[in-house]
This record gives sequence, C-alpha cells and structure tokens, in this order.
Amino acid sequence: MKTALLLLAMLACRGAAAQHFDQMTRPVASVADRATVELILGELLIPPPDSLDRIEVVDLTANGYGPDDTVILYPSLETYLVGADVPRRLQDVMKTWEIESDYRLDATLEEGARVAADAHRRQDARAALSADVLAAVGRYYDGAAIEMRLARSDDGLRLDMWNFDPAAMRYRAPSEGAACIDAQQRFAFAQPAYVLRFREPSGCLVARRRGDAVSSSPC
Repeated sequence: MKTALLLLAMLACRGAAAQHFDQMTRPVASVADRATVELILGELLIPPPDSLDRIEVVDLTANGYGPDDTVILYPSLETYLVGADVPRRLQDVMKTWEIESDYRLDATLEEGARVAADAHRRQDARAALSADVLAAVGRYYDGAAIEMRLARSDDGLRLDMWNFDPAAMRYRAPSEGAACIDAQQRFAFAQPAYVLRFREPSGCLVARRRGDAVSSSPC
C-alpha cells in the first residue's frame, strides 16, 4: 500500500513538472443593458438566475464574438459555452461590439521598422508611443516571440511579459529617440546666420545674412 502511494506521488510530481503554465489576453464584452442581456440569454437558451447584474462574453477564440465563446453571469458566476449554432439575430448584435478607444498596430517586421518615421511625420502620438515600445523591444531583446501587457492607473502601473526567451535579453545603453535625431539633423544642415553690428550716421544698425539673403534693423 505504501509503495503504491509513493508511486502515485512520484507520477503526480513528474506530471506537474512536465506541465507548462502561460497566460493570454482575450477581449471581454460586459453587457449590463437589461434588454440586451435578456436577448442574449433567450437566444442562447440560458435560464436567467434570480439575481443578475450583468453578463460578460469572453472571446476565447480571439476571432470575434460568436461560436465557442463563453458567457459569464454576475454575480452568480455561472458560466456557459456558446455553441456552434449562434442565432442570426444574436450574431448581428455581437458584430457591433467594439473596444472603446481601441488602438491596434498590425505590421510585419519590415513595416515595424518604419513606424517611428511615419509616426513623427504625421505627429501621431499613439503610433509614436508604439514605435518607442517596438524600439525598446528591438534594442533589449534579441529573441523572436514575446508578448507584453502594460496597464497604468492612478494607483500605479503593471507590466507583464511572457512567452519570451530570458536568455535573449541584453542590456544596452539607451539610444536617442527618433524626434531628437530628427531635430539634430535639421540643426546640422541648417545654414548658419551671420550677424554684424555697426554704426551709421543715422544710428546703430544690425545686419543679418542667412545664405544669400541680407536684412538689417536698428540696434
């Protein structure tokens, strides 16, 4: 009996050691409108509980709300899996759901290298922020796959990184941003201005020459 228990414990430990735990992010639609909630529950044949504040629909497959997603009822936390046959009326409702103030950047690695220049040319703050993040990842991480999530609030911030190779992390001295480099280039190639001050019978004059153009004004 003791031998059998020991063998089971060893197998359990080996199974736990072989497991891989990871995390992922998925869109969640929180619906509190009573009429919409009743429509969703009715179309999916979900019995409403005695107490119901809202429902959440989790896009488990990350391909838009619909089949194979999950409906969670609050506050009971009852969970239901959406089947393959989603009624047409409910599909039309789900297609209208979008994340508020959503911004998403999809690009190839080659296109990602041009994000910074395009962002500063258009003065697009969201694209510029994305470009700075991409530049930091490219500078400090030599690996391929990496996933990140950044959340900031009044209380603080949190940054999660997963699905990356720790051995591919490399510290390098920070580089100057694209805006600073652009400003330096503009100053480096600007034509110098020469200022001369001299006195005329009519008074003091200041002459300025920039390239072939000359202007003057009183001192």
